[in-house]
Amino acid sequence: MSVGHYHTIPAGDTWAQNALSEAARMSRIGAAIRIHTTERDVTDLLRDVRRVDSKNPQAQDLRTELRRQDKELIPARPDREPLIWREFISMIGSGKTPHISPLVTYLVNTSALTDFEHVYCGVVMIGRGQILVHTAKTKGDDLVEAELDMMSWVLEAVGGGGRVDVHHSQDGARRIWEQADVLAQEKGDDALGHSGSRLRTLVREAGRLRTHIQPARRPVPEYDRFARLAVASAYAGDHLL
Repeated sequence: MSVGHYHTIPAGDTWAQNALSEAARMSRIGAAIRIHTTERDVTDLLRDVRRVDSKNPQAQDLRTELRRQDKELIPARPDREPLIWREFISMIGSGKTPHISPLVTYLVNTSALTDFEHVYCGVVMIGRGQILVHTAKTKGDDLVEAELDMMSWVLEAVGGGGRVDVHHSQDGARRIWEQADVLAQEKGDDALGHSGSRLRTLVREAGRLRTHIQPARRPVPEYDRFARLAVASAYAGDHLL
């Protein structure tokens, strides 16, 4: 699993300084912090911070703050960051981050593919100032069951409370949540009974954690694509994210 934290703060003309200061604040004492950025203002300020003879007042203030915390900011190349993080940083910088309803704690997108020996799954969770990416590989070829199984990980990651809107890539998995009230009553050894049993297990766990799960009305294209990138990474075994 990989996790990214993000939030916005009022900034004005000192936004670059505030961004670097916030990055330092979120890191432990004595940390060396690699800064991947697509923003020229941040790059220029970071360069001034590292130049002892710089007369830039923002750089001087930031340098004093870093020295007091025994921290170091190190410029890094954004093209070395996985694609999903580069795109997310760019969306935040351009103000094009998809809006999530304030009533939703986490928006979840799952995706899966199979080579008929294994199923490869990817999950992307957005909410509470976090983006979480998780991949998994399991034996079998049942894509619907695999995507539902990912919800067990989602519930564990949520930690309890709030509302989770979920969008599965498989129609079958989406229909299970859309017909949850009916399917939860199904029992037996057939496909409906199996889906009902799996759903009841998830509903009980969600209830224990005081978390409400419901199907998303429509997918967010950007986050849906991130989930597919996660699957591709799990399948190819490479840094495709």
